[in-house]
Amino acid sequence: MRTDMTRDSNRRATVCALVTCLVVLPAFVAPLEALFVVIPTAVAVVASMARYPLGGLTLPRAVAATSALSVLGDLGFLLTSDGWAEVKWALPWLPFELTALLVLLLRVVRRAPVLPAAALGTLTAAAAVVLPLRFSLKNSHSVLEQSVLGVLAAAVLALAAAGIGLHQRAQDERRAEAINRARRDQRLQVARDLHDFVAHEVTGILLETQAARLVDYDEAGTRELLERLEAAGQRALSSMDDTLRVLREPGTRTEPPATRVHGLDDLAGLLGRFEGLGSVRTALDLPPGLAGTLPRETEDAAYRLVIEALTNIRRHAPDARLVTVAVDRDAHGLRVAVSDDGGRPTEPAPAPRADGGTGLVALTERFTGLRGSLEAGPGPAGWTVIGVLPLDTP
Repeated sequence: MRTDMTRDSNRRATVCALVTCLVVLPAFVAPLEALFVVIPTAVAVVASMARYPLGGLTLPRAVAATSALSVLGDLGFLLTSDGWAEVKWALPWLPFELTALLVLLLRVVRRAPVLPAAALGTLTAAAAVVLPLRFSLKNSHSVLEQSVLGVLAAAVLALAAAGIGLHQRAQDERRAEAINRARRDQRLQVARDLHDFVAHEVTGILLETQAARLVDYDEAGTRELLERLEAAGQRALSSMDDTLRVLREPGTRTEPPATRVHGLDDLAGLLGRFEGLGSVRTALDLPPGLAGTLPRETEDAAYRLVIEALTNIRRHAPDARLVTVAVDRDAHGLRVAVSDDGGRPTEPAPAPRADGGTGLVALTERFTGLRGSLEAGPGPAGWTVIGVLPLDTP
C-alpha cells in the first residue's frame, strides 16, 4: 500500500512538473509584464495539483495564498500593460489559471471545515470571477460586453465547481457516517457475542467451582467435574475465537461471517449442556419440523433469548430445579418462553459481579430491531422471559 501511495505521489509530481513547464516556458519569449500572469498561473496550477498537507502547508492556507496572488496579479497586469496589443499574448494563460482556481474552489469546499470552506470558497470564487477582467478591461473596442460575458461565464463555472464540491462533501459525510455506524454495530455485535456465548460458559464454570467447595468428590466425581469444566472452557474459547474473527483486518485470505448464527435445532444441545453443569432439569417444547424453516435472524434471536435466560437462571436462581423452554409458532409470529421454578431471583452466591445486567437490555434492543417484543417478570413458580418475533424479519 505504501508503494502504491509513493507511486501515485511520483506520478502526480511528474504531471505537475510537466504542466508547470508548459505554463512557464512561454514566458521567456514574452514581455516583462508576463510575470504578473505567469507567476499566479504557475502557483495556481501547482497548488491545485498538490497533495496536502505539504510540509507545513495545508489546503486552506494554499487556497488563501493562491487566491490573493491571483487578485494581485490582476492588479499588477492592469497597471503595467498599455493596451490590447500587449494583452493578447497573455490570453493563453487564462484557461490554465481559471481551471486551477476552479479546482482549488472544489477542493476547499469539499475538504475544509465548514467556516474556512465558506470563507475561502467565497475568496476563490471571487478570484475566478474577476480573472477575465484582467484581459477584457484593456480591450478598448468592447470593454463592457467582454467584461460582462467573461464575468458571467466565470461565475457559472465557479458555481458549478462549488456545487460539485458540496455534493462530494455530502457524499464523504454520508460515507464516513456509514463507516462509523458499521464500526459501532460491529463493536456492539462483538460485545453481544461475548456476553451471550462466552459469559454463558464462564458463568457455568464459576458456579461449578463454587459448588465444588461444598461437595467432597471421589476420584470419579472429580474426573467428571474436571471434564465438564474443560469442555465448558473449550466452548468458551471457541466462542471467543469465532467472535474475534470479526476484528480481522480486511484483505485476509478468508473472510468468515461477521457473526455466529444459531438456530432452533441448537436448543436441545444447549439445554443438554445446561443440565450437565448442575442438578437442574430442562424441558424443551419445540414443534417437530419447525427448526430451519424460519429466517436466520429470527432463529438466532430466539437462541440468544434462551441462552441469556439460562445464564440469568444460573446466576440469580440457584434454587431452580426445572427450566422449561417453550417454542410456538402462530399467525402472529414466533413465541419463545423460558421459565424456571426457582422462586424470586436472588443475587448470585459468593463474589457477585459488580457489573452485568445489560444482557436483557441488549436482547430487548435486538428484538425491537426485528419488530418483535421481549418481556421478563415473575412467573407462576419463578421467573419467566417471553419473546415474540414476526416471521418476516426486516
